[in-house]
Parts: sequence; C-alpha cells; structure tokens
Amino acid sequence: MFVLIFLSRIFSIPAILIKNFLRHKNGPERLRSVLEELGGVYIKLGQILAMRFDILPIDYASGLLDLLDSAAPVENEKMFAVFEKETGKKIKEVFNELDEAPVGTASFAQVYRGKWGDEAVAIKIQKPDVQKYVKADLFFLKFVFSIAEFLGILRSVSMKEVGAQLEEWLEDELDYTIEAGNNRILYDHAQRHKLENTVIPKAYEQLTTKKILVQEFIFGSQVKKIMVYLETRPQELKKILDERKIDLFKASNAFVYDLMRQYFIDGFFHADPHPANLMIFPESRIGFIDFGIIGRSKYDSTGLLRFIQGAVELDFRQSAEGIVEFLNERLMRDYGEVMEGDHKTQKTYETVLEFITRRLTEDMAPIIKDWNFFTGRKDANIAERSSARAFLRIAKTIEKYGLKFPSDVIAFLRSLVIIDMVCLRLDNNFNMVQAAKIFFEHNTPEDIRNKAPEHQEETAQLNTLESLSLSGDTPEKEGETSTRIEEKHYAARERLINTITALAEKYPELYNEIKDL
Repeated sequence: MFVLIFLSRIFSIPAILIKNFLRHKNGPERLRSVLEELGGVYIKLGQILAMRFDILPIDYASGLLDLLDSAAPVENEKMFAVFEKETGKKIKEVFNELDEAPVGTASFAQVYRGKWGDEAVAIKIQKPDVQKYVKADLFFLKFVFSIAEFLGILRSVSMKEVGAQLEEWLEDELDYTIEAGNNRILYDHAQRHKLENTVIPKAYEQLTTKKILVQEFIFGSQVKKIMVYLETRPQELKKILDERKIDLFKASNAFVYDLMRQYFIDGFFHADPHPANLMIFPESRIGFIDFGIIGRSKYDSTGLLRFIQGAVELDFRQSAEGIVEFLNERLMRDYGEVMEGDHKTQKTYETVLEFITRRLTEDMAPIIKDWNFFTGRKDANIAERSSARAFLRIAKTIEKYGLKFPSDVIAFLRSLVIIDMVCLRLDNNFNMVQAAKIFFEHNTPEDIRNKAPEHQEETAQLNTLESLSLSGDTPEKEGETSTRIEEKHYAARERLINTITALAEKYPELYNEIKDL
C-alpha cells in the first residue's frame, strides 16, 4: 500500500500544480490552493512554512498563515472499525447515544457527537490508514527536498529543519493521548484562573487511545460557520446573534486577550487557532477546541511583552529594548559563562546590544507606524489591515543584526496573526492594536513577571524533562566531563566573537565604538 500511495502522489501532484497554476495568477494564492487541495501533511507543511520567512518571501508566508483543512467524510463502517480495533469494543457499546452524522471531517480524523452516561461528548476517530499516507507523503517530501538540495534550489539546512519539525508535529498530532494531555493542561489553567468567559472542554483520558479521543461536547457556534453565514446569510446570522446576545466585536477582543494570557501568563498556548478550532457562546463567551498543536513559552517573556506594549503605544525605543531584553535572556544562556570575569568582552557585548537597540528603534519605527495606521483603517482590505506583514517585517529586521526569534515566539506570533485575521473577518470594527491595549489595561509586564510562575505547575514536568542534563548509559569520568565543558565554553566564545566581528564589519559605526574598548 505504501508504494501505491507514493506512486499516486508522483502522478497526482503535477496535475494539481498545473490546475492551480492556470486557475490562480497570484503566486501566494497558487501555493496556498495547492497545499489545501493536497491536504493532510501538506497543510502542516504550509503552516510551518508560514513561520519560516527565512525560506519564503513575506507575501507567500503570510498567505499560508490561515490554511484550512477539510476533506470528504469516510464511511461510518470504516471509522467505527477503527474504534473497535483500538478499544476492543463496538462504539455503541461504549456510548449510549451516537449521532452517526459526523459533526466534523478533516484530513486525519472524523468527529461524532454522542453521550457517555448523561454527558454529551465529542468522539474523534483517526481515519483508517492515515499513518501509511503520512509515511508516504513524508517520504515523498524528503525525496523532493533532496532533489532541490542537489540542484541548489532550496537552503538545505532550513529544509532539513522544516522536515524535522513537520515530523515532530505529525507525531504529536496523530497520537491522541498527547492531545488529551494538552487539553488537560489548558483545562486546568482555565479552572485555576476561574475563567467565566473562556470555555475549554474536558478530556476523558480514560476513554482516549492513540487513535481515539473523547472530549466534552461544548454547545456553541463554530467561528468557521459564523464566517460562512456572514458572507451568505447575514440577516439570518444577525437574528441568531441577537437571540444569543453575542457581540462579535467583544468576542474578537476576547480571543486576543485570552491568547496573550495563555502565552504570557500560563506559558502554554493554543498554537493552531483556525476558525474551525474557535467557538463563540451566548453572552459573547469564547472557547477553543482541537489541541493537537500546542506551543510552550520556556523562558521569561517579559521583554517580548514590552515589545508588543511599545508597538501599540508607538514607543519605538521600548519596543526595541523589549526585543533585545527578551533575546538577551536566551543569549546569556550561551554566552553568560564566556563573559564571566572578562570585563573587556562583557563591555563589548553591552556596547553591541546598545547599538542594536538604537538601530532597531530606527528600523522598526516605520513598520510600527504602518501597523498602527493600517490595522485601524476600516476602508482597507484584510490583507492591508492584517498584522502579518508587520510581524514578519520585524522578524526579518532583527535578523540583520544576527538575532532571531526562537521557535516558540514564532509559533505565538503566528497564532496571534491568525486570530487577527479571523477577528477582522468577524467584525469590521476590530483593531488588533486596540485589542492588545485592553490586555495591557489589566496586565502590566511587571504584574505578569510576578504572577506567571504560579500558573505553570502543570508544565513543570514537561520543562524538567527537557532540561535534564546529559547522562548517557555510562557515567562519564570527572576529567571527561571537564573536557566537554571546556569544549562547549570554547565553542560559545567562538560564536560570540564571530557574531560581533560580522556586525562590526557590516556596520562601521559599531566598529568605531568597540575598537578601542
């Protein structure tokens, strides 16, 4: 079967490429349409490429930010056979009520509504043979990447990183026990905060397997369906919203507020907030579903928060300081020991950071001004009002100085941009700058620095596992350990010197500042 799937991709993909080349004149639209038509693995590939503006131009990256995944439903007989194989029981033996019409279908899974005792539940079942399709598609992509590398078309290191991240995402997303664990952490955080206006469904981990996920069924309006009604039946939708006392502008602001709360306070956030994964309830309450892709903030994010606050308040210096402060937290993990006791290196490093801060203040000013201006223009189209271009331009700007946002920040900014795009479609009055200001009215960077640790107990074990020191099966001798530390210290020093040297060669102003230190 693997060979047949692989061969089918070889023959089908060229046809899809030709069809979309003729259908769309715009390059970003062509790429997006191709990936959506291929579905599954290619949707995930597009979502990763949207965060890799070192590979794609900004127009292409922003065009992939809100890819949609949909697929034709699979016959119930096949889906229920997967359930029985996983659990050893027929689906109707476990659930006393079952609606056999799926409530949702995507590339990898199908979702049904049922009852477990008196509780309404959503039953997510992985489609048959998904693992084989994923394996074949990954093999095909590696084949394509290898050819591209051989021909010098793509940056091989970057594409290897993309391939590794794609495999990691798919491994997590296709194991529903991982999603159930993510669900539990987000649910526990919502309970701890006593959130009344944000709904996270409960996961039934005792009923969950790698291919079966059972969650509380939450009765609300899926944002994806609301967006369809806005375009096709606006008067009917208005009546429904009035009956349910839903204010789409208020709900839109709430989505931004809660995503920022998740990242900056809890350090654990929904990293795939597409319209199909967002819900709105009566009284403008909001909710999240589908927790296959989750992001974690591993370090102190106060600097990043100061960057956003400076951007919405047009304080360019604060924005630049925030970025440098945030990235310095990570840089010091590599270079802190190198500079310990070395006054000259420390002074040089501080001079470089101050230089970068000054330059970033100048570089980001026009970007931030444009963002503040365009996001509030009701007569502009969504592409102009979206925050995508501003965030991507800032990310590319800091790369000029040898700096780079880590993957967790890129994932968060991507999530924030997707939410922005969704909210602009929900209500023309929505303004991302104003929505962020609402968050800062209730949460200052200093407050968050103080309160964040108390809300991260659920992720403590995950972070502990990631930070375990290397031990290996055989204990190293004291001398061997010392040698490895010295080698690591030397390598870090070399990287620091090379970085400073490259910047000094590129910017004569910096060279003049540090040559006599």
